[in-house]
Amino acid sequence: DEIEEELVDEEGSLTKIELSDNSTAEGGDVTEEEAQWVDLDLPPLKPNTVAFNTSIHAWASSQRGRKGAHRAQELLSQLESFSESEELEGPEEWIDPSSLVDDGMDEHDLNLSPNARSYSMVMNAWSNVATVDRGSGDSAALHCEAILAKMEERGADDASIRPNIIAYTTCISAWANTRGVEHAASRAEGILNRLLDTHYTDVQSELPSFEGVADDASHAAPFNSVITACARSSDPSSTDRALAILDKLEASPIPPTLTSYNAALDACARHGDPDRGQAILDRMRENDIEPDSTSYNTILNSYSRTLEPLRGDRARDFLFTLEDRRESGDSSFAPSRISYASVLNAYARESGDRECGGIATVKRAKEVYDRFIEKVDYGYLYGGTDSHCNAAFLNCCANVYGTRSERREALIMAIQAFEQTKRDPSLHGELNHYIFSTMLKACIRLSSDSKECHKLLKSLFVQACNRGCMSNVVLGQFLKNTPPQLNLRVILENGGSKRSIPEEWHSNVPPRHKPSPPSATLPADDETEKMRKVERQSMSGNN
Repeated sequence: DEIEEELVDEEGSLTKIELSDNSTAEGGDVTEEEAQWVDLDLPPLKPNTVAFNTSIHAWASSQRGRKGAHRAQELLSQLESFSESEELEGPEEWIDPSSLVDDGMDEHDLNLSPNARSYSMVMNAWSNVATVDRGSGDSAALHCEAILAKMEERGADDASIRPNIIAYTTCISAWANTRGVEHAASRAEGILNRLLDTHYTDVQSELPSFEGVADDASHAAPFNSVITACARSSDPSSTDRALAILDKLEASPIPPTLTSYNAALDACARHGDPDRGQAILDRMRENDIEPDSTSYNTILNSYSRTLEPLRGDRARDFLFTLEDRRESGDSSFAPSRISYASVLNAYARESGDRECGGIATVKRAKEVYDRFIEKVDYGYLYGGTDSHCNAAFLNCCANVYGTRSERREALIMAIQAFEQTKRDPSLHGELNHYIFSTMLKACIRLSSDSKECHKLLKSLFVQACNRGCMSNVVLGQFLKNTPPQLNLRVILENGGSKRSIPEEWHSNVPPRHKPSPPSATLPADDETEKMRKVERQSMSGNN
């Protein structure tokens, strides 16, 4: 039970005393047997690069977003200031280089000057801001780029600050994660070009070595991040730019990775180009890279985004081909619920097409959905089931374009699928707020008249409340598509009011989808009181 304390004596030297549990450092009687003073003959404690980097890392990984990034950068600026002024530098004799080997540090760490880790951690903090704070614009990425430029400038004379691939990739990723900024992909590509111009040459046969980079795959990471930036751009030429980066990577001594090709496939999917995605699959096999589940599911997703006719059938045929290849042993890919949901999403987008949509599309989607349920029932489907496929099929019904009788048929199919989900969630998935909002959409669009529509909406709204699935969208659909006298009556009968919503109504809804009180939409207070009076009179009359 001994306690060790470190003290600084009047001369400023560090000492250590061992105290027993019945003695104190202040005022206690310490005998010669109980205490042993050791003069370590060390200078007073002063901060060094390791201490600053530890603090920078703590703020950079604090999950405090912009505040954490600002504080990390303030600490870096303070470290730079101390380094330039040499205000806290100690004499060289304090450092014993032989003692640094076991700790994995070098002399730069015990000095008071920033190194590559200092700058990279601050860059990573700003990159995380770009990832989480989608409304941040390009400010977070600009902070990253400014830090990278400083590393490049100072690294020309100081190898400890010279940026490595990780630093360049972090900065590129910050631009890739910047949403709603059209020049993000261009800035990311510009940083990649700076890396290539500085560290790679056209005649180079071997890859350059970087501190902290252990394998060749890391050299492809900056390319992958630029391809991702192009994929996330809304520019119509983004797919061309993404594939041009992939071409540049394949032509270089850097071997492309599975991530490289999947990023290019994502660019094709986001811009609805499944044919070019199929061509990328062929390139992967030519380079002895086996596509994985992400590769195939991304291709399936591209069919749901294309504007080409019969996109649902093409997605279905591709999925069935993959299943046949697995059964024959030609492929290890196991289709999952995500695979089927992508096919059903393609049908959902096609069903509302005036030229190739209609009830026939819904019927083909129903065949795919039934096949999905059968595979879940027999345990053949990887990943089990959830509600995505059910919601996709309901959306296919809701979007249908056709005659009155065709819309009626689609509504019946949607109601049947919804009721099957209620009866057997182990096969169809649990009901959630998205299924309820999609089913409300189907009733609004496909009902024969307003009376039928209001009846269906009332039933669905009450069920959503009872299951804790009333989201802001569910509430908005119900209020917008039913008369105030009806929707207020239903809300009051189930325990709600104009200004409050019972928590149990939205207990299973994610925070960002939770509803607000409907006071802006419901009738004024005087009208509410009149309706309550009518209800009381009606109830007393019945009694």
